[in-house]
Amino acid sequence: MQTQKRTPRLMLLLALSVFALSCLPCQTSSQIAPTPVRTVPVSTQEAENLVSTLGGELLLDSEGYFVLVVTEEELTSYVALNMQESITDPQVLLTDGQIFLYGTLVSPIEAPVTAICSLEAVDDQVQVTVESVELDGFPIPRTFVEAFAQQIDGFITFAQRQENVEITGIEITEGEITITGRVLS
Repeated sequence: MQTQKRTPRLMLLLALSVFALSCLPCQTSSQIAPTPVRTVPVSTQEAENLVSTLGGELLLDSEGYFVLVVTEEELTSYVALNMQESITDPQVLLTDGQIFLYGTLVSPIEAPVTAICSLEAVDDQVQVTVESVELDGFPIPRTFVEAFAQQIDGFITFAQRQENVEITGIEITEGEITITGRVLS
């Protein structure tokens, strides 16, 4: 008789446990996955401005020095319009010396992705350091981080295609990256 009384309680407890466990991954990933603190608008004009700035002639002072400013609107727009096969709904935020990339990875799986990078001038060139990459709030293996870094290096190489350019400084402040350098004669 006691077995019959325990069976409904046990079944209820088991059902509640299964329900709680099935909801746990949804709650955990939505609580863990970081979201941007602000929204950066996407525009074709801003993406074109970035391409024009990086591909155009540098404006030099009388001693051959230049200052190049890239905004988070330009970067977000460029990523949104040119990397749709890899990431959707991107947001690139520039703050506290770092680049924060938020979006939804499209392939090989669809999941929220967050990447944190830094830039510095090393041996007169831009060096990218990928601090971390998280997929749905969970860190991904270092091999994937290195692959991500290679994609960024490809973009930086495009940006540095000017010959005889020496990068003397990089500063990431609220909303923009300022790159200083000079053209060697």
